Amino acid sequence: MSVFIHHVLHYKKNIIMMMFMTIICGFLFGFYQYHLCSNTILDYMKNLFYLNDESYTNHYSLYMIESILFIIICTYLSTSYIGFIGILIILFFKGLQISFSLIYVYTSISLNISIIISLLIELFIEIIYIFIYALNCLHLSLYVTYVTFYSKQLLDIKSITNYLLNYLIISFILLTISLSFRIYIIPMF
Repeated sequence: MSVFIHHVLHYKKNIIMMMFMTIICGFLFGFYQYHLCSNTILDYMKNLFYLNDESYTNHYSLYMIESILFIIICTYLSTSYIGFIGILIILFFKGLQISFSLIYVYTSISLNISIIISLLIELFIEIIYIFIYALNCLHLSLYVTYVTFYSKQLLDIKSITNYLLNYLIISFILLTISLSFRIYIIPMF
């Protein structure tokens, strides 16, 4: 097992492939599950993505709460031994959420090219922010597991905190850009 974790830690491409496959599985499962889900989930999507035929309703506070909750949970899980499993489950649900949002937007509003482009840009920025932060939380969780159980070295809390804070700042900047698209750019169309 230590050879596996050591190999994964030294080659981030393995973590990236694992994350990419998890998000894609959640995305595809969302397309399968959308028509089978209850009205409560569809109402949640309506409130979260706030796009309908009549008007634009701004529920960005719900989006902020959900994004900050994602960051807090991933940060907590990154310091645990098996937190990488929880982070992968969260990524699966993020892929599910993305597919639900795409289906909901496609079925509920009349689409023109400007709305499609602005929604895709906002979605792309959100995926990048999720991917960057989850990648570093996964890497940190695997590192904590490796150092605790298999290595003779000590955990350097200061460097781990700096490592996580750097990517936390980048994530908040990308979250702010994504939120500005939701608040200022999308309502223009």
